Amino acid sequence: MKTRRFFSLLAAISVAALGSAGILNAQRTVNSAHNAFYLAPGPSDFPTDTGDQPVGESNAGMNPLGFIGGSPVHLSGALREGYDSNCFTTRTDPTSSMYTNAAIGVNYAFGGPRLQLSTSLGAGATYYYTRPGDKMDYNGQFTLNAVYLLTHKLTVSFGTIIAYLAQPDTNIIGGTNRVNGDYLYTNTTLDLAYQWSEKFSTVTGYQAYANRYIEQDLNDTQSFVSQTLHQSFRWLLLPKTTVLIEYRANPIYYPGGAGLNSFGNFALIGFDQIFNPRFKWTARLGVEQRFNQNPVDGNSTYFGPYGESNLSYQFGPASTLSWSARYGTEPSGLTNVTQRQTFRTGLNVTHAFTPRISGNIGLGVEVDYFDQQSVVSTFTETIFDVSAGLNFKINRTVSLSAGYQFTSVYAPQNIVFEYTRNVGFAGVNLSF
Repeated sequence: MKTRRFFSLLAAISVAALGSAGILNAQRTVNSAHNAFYLAPGPSDFPTDTGDQPVGESNAGMNPLGFIGGSPVHLSGALREGYDSNCFTTRTDPTSSMYTNAAIGVNYAFGGPRLQLSTSLGAGATYYYTRPGDKMDYNGQFTLNAVYLLTHKLTVSFGTIIAYLAQPDTNIIGGTNRVNGDYLYTNTTLDLAYQWSEKFSTVTGYQAYANRYIEQDLNDTQSFVSQTLHQSFRWLLLPKTTVLIEYRANPIYYPGGAGLNSFGNFALIGFDQIFNPRFKWTARLGVEQRFNQNPVDGNSTYFGPYGESNLSYQFGPASTLSWSARYGTEPSGLTNVTQRQTFRTGLNVTHAFTPRISGNIGLGVEVDYFDQQSVVSTFTETIFDVSAGLNFKINRTVSLSAGYQFTSVYAPQNIVFEYTRNVGFAGVNLSF
């Protein structure tokens, strides 16, 4: 089996509507540290912001798309040298290596009174000098995001990403935190937001995201497609407060014949709160019912709580704080195990110290609980991520960057899953 490394960036797009004085504001979220192609700072798809909101959920009422100004086309590039202390994410005898990472990307953005659109295309490669076996990692991605005001009451929003990744990403719902081969990730959303009256609106949407592993054995047992239909009914309670009820239907299908298909129903209540244009908070709370299939112990039904919360605060012209939390079931990432119960939370802060110097720090915690006794012994694993980065802008085109990320997996009931990893880098970035 060809083995590869860890972590990625991905974006999740989700659109909602907030009624305010009869005006509909289309909104989205994008899990990326940059608003153009993400230039990976470490291994070819290694994120700097572990506090990002998890990818793969329908999340309403986040950051406005806003006005897109300046040149519509931007080119980016990066060349970085780094060190990885645990290339194969193993508990014992970790393999370390220096590496060189190069990435290029192009981004196009357009904004008008009725249509706002952005798209990007990028690729990266990482060469590990002393890693046994295949020394190269590759990744690439294409994204397209659009919001269109079809009428003064109806807004249509669309977002899609297609990414080829060499390393797992714990920010992906149903993803894994350990080496598991190259895979193709896709995430597509389509939302229709309609303003029925000054205070009442609805959002109807569809989302599909999927992991497909390149290696056939992994594809047969772990590749899955998750689809979500969601319908929310929204009421403008106060000028800056929207309350809502929402239903989601979520079938998960394993096309390789793993026999781990499931169907979930969600009944949720929640709110979208805009404290001011720079400070926003959304939350959903309710119950999840899931009908599971399993090739070992047959059919079963899960019933439990579900919750998600996302907060964003811009405390300076180029300084932001974001916090997210989520609890619910996810695909397990393990052979013959249908689901895991996962709590995840993350905090990310970016700050411009001066016009030339900026930095970021991310803190992330994920707790996975596996409880399918006839298939796998009950155990809990806890994943800690800490990351930090610093950027120095020499001029409009050239900047220098450095970063570090520490990852630790703690699983006392199943110690084979435990490991620690340190990754550091320094390099130069170009932007045109």
